[in-house]
Amino acid sequence: MALKIRIYNDRKSIIPIIIALLLGIAFWFYAKTDSIVTTKAKYPVKFITHKNLILIETSTDSVTLKIKGKLRLQQMLRTISPRIKVSYNYPGELTIPVEKNNLIFPAWLRIKDFTIIEPESIKVHLDSIAFKKVKVILSKGLESDPQKVTIKGPKSLIKDIDYLSPDSIPTGNITTITIDNKLIEVKPNRVRIKR
Repeated sequence: MALKIRIYNDRKSIIPIIIALLLGIAFWFYAKTDSIVTTKAKYPVKFITHKNLILIETSTDSVTLKIKGKLRLQQMLRTISPRIKVSYNYPGELTIPVEKNNLIFPAWLRIKDFTIIEPESIKVHLDSIAFKKVKVILSKGLESDPQKVTIKGPKSLIKDIDYLSPDSIPTGNITTITIDNKLIEVKPNRVRIKR
């Protein structure tokens, strides 16, 4: 009985020690990353387009910036991409100037002190988003359910697609249908096979 009481008391005294240790590590990390530094790095950029348009290609997908801020901010920027809003509502090719007023960071980061090193502009190619129903083609004696699927993607890429085949010969009752081009979606991308 005395041994059980001692173990219970030891556990009670360990919990505050662990909490103090974790708080100490948190304060140390906060103080260590509170210093202000200037870094020059290449950041991947995301493009925001009109909902009826899709980005087919760009001349570059990153920007080089010099950012002054706290070290913890610099560490967070490794996982966050700045965005560029494409304020063009029609398909076609255009050149977007890369300027401070059209480079958007999440507001909670509060990035104010930065310089754009390169590029001065980015060329983008936009296309209309289109939907098209196409037939699923299987080998003789097999039918799919549904018999047609909808593809969604750039109009210029899907206009010539009239049918799709499964990714593999089905071993069970279900197979998948996908397209190598990441800009094109297939819905549904799983079909049931009827024999």
